[in-house]
Amino acid sequence: MAKLSAEAKVGLLVILGSVVLLYMTIAVGKYSFGEKKGYVLEAFFDSVAGLDVKSAVRMAGVKIGVVEQVALEDHRAKVTMRINPEVRIPRDSIAMIKTLGLMGEKYVEFVPARSMEHQPGSYANSPYYQANEQVQATASPSDVDKLLGQLSAIADDVKQVTTSLKEALGTEQGAQSVKDMVRDLHTTMANIREFSHTLNSGGGELVQRLNELIASLNEVVGENRENLKLTLENVKEASQNAERAIASIEQTTKKIERGEGTLGKLINDDSVYNNIDIAAKGLGDYMGRVDRLKTIIGFRSEYLFPQAKSYATLEIKPRKDQYYILEVTNDPFGKYHRTVQLTPGGEEVISQSFSDSYEISIEFAKRWGNLAARLGLIESTGGVGIDYFAFDDRLKFSFDAWNFNSKEPGNERTHLKATINYQVYKNLFVNAGYDNILNQQRRSPFVGIGLRFDDEDLKYLLGSVPLR
Repeated sequence: MAKLSAEAKVGLLVILGSVVLLYMTIAVGKYSFGEKKGYVLEAFFDSVAGLDVKSAVRMAGVKIGVVEQVALEDHRAKVTMRINPEVRIPRDSIAMIKTLGLMGEKYVEFVPARSMEHQPGSYANSPYYQANEQVQATASPSDVDKLLGQLSAIADDVKQVTTSLKEALGTEQGAQSVKDMVRDLHTTMANIREFSHTLNSGGGELVQRLNELIASLNEVVGENRENLKLTLENVKEASQNAERAIASIEQTTKKIERGEGTLGKLINDDSVYNNIDIAAKGLGDYMGRVDRLKTIIGFRSEYLFPQAKSYATLEIKPRKDQYYILEVTNDPFGKYHRTVQLTPGGEEVISQSFSDSYEISIEFAKRWGNLAARLGLIESTGGVGIDYFAFDDRLKFSFDAWNFNSKEPGNERTHLKATINYQVYKNLFVNAGYDNILNQQRRSPFVGIGLRFDDEDLKYLLGSVPLR
């Protein structure tokens, strides 16, 4: 019997994965044929960046419909939504564009006004929207690029201030100007001291003349003698205050010369400029680290014969050799149900069932060459994993272990999973392996297919979305 070549095996695997992906797309996407259920509403937004056809329409976090069409009309985005027939939306509701989590998908959220009471007859026809009506109140999402642009402008302004300060004080001409100012201040203080000395030396004669004048005035207006004495005391107090002010100015000047105080440090200490320059460089380094941060978003589905398991993955890579993984899994065996009933004869009848449940994985990964180790939360329980990369990371072998202390019947042993992942194209990959190896009742082979988008792909996708 002729053996299949490696290319033929890969081709068969891709064809099988494509068939499985088509089946899961129809099953998970819930495509239906025939007349659509529900009624249509329209809304206009200034911007719907990130909102696509089939995006969810929610109220109070619950999905009540989908977006059927996004079009441009009169320089605004027109969104056509199909609402489930059993849902009634109050006319005072606001339609808002929101995001699930930090980097989740965009969706339309209806927020009713809680302050208004919905009473029959409060509107012309009905307090709820009817089919083919237009939603009156809408709110567009915030522009993240605008916020980043403002932050960059602030960093440029800080750099310009430090450059201007360096040009003013860091050159020989600036230093000479500061020295000239200090020299002029010295001359002014000397003149003030000389004036104060002259005033102190001639103060006795001045007081004597003032006393003679007071005596003369007492002869003319004796009734105002007490007022004149009070005036003289005020003049004396003003002279003392002037002396104290002069002494304070002289002390301040000496502190500036010694480099004490804020003004003294600004004039004499070069470290002020250096600190401002270091702060500006630190801000630039921080913006550079943000630019080097890599983000990868992935989606995949695995067929477990006959169950299907779906994953949504977010990888954040601050460095090439370490990264963080956040993953949400839709597990068909996520919830285990067990009921015990007694028959009329006293016998126990046990029934067991499973239902879908969303589980979360948060892992920290460290890489050494082609080998990487992971540690953290895997499908809502503690776990570890090992990855080995080959052929420039196009081929990856993975081994995961979690759920070490399970009490579920038929699933008591540790959950072990072995996976082979092959990147067919830049954004498309397929995988296969064996799941839950140690538990005989639950173990199963699987095949899967998925998509991955890195920073460059996300920039292209976001850049292709038309903005107002």
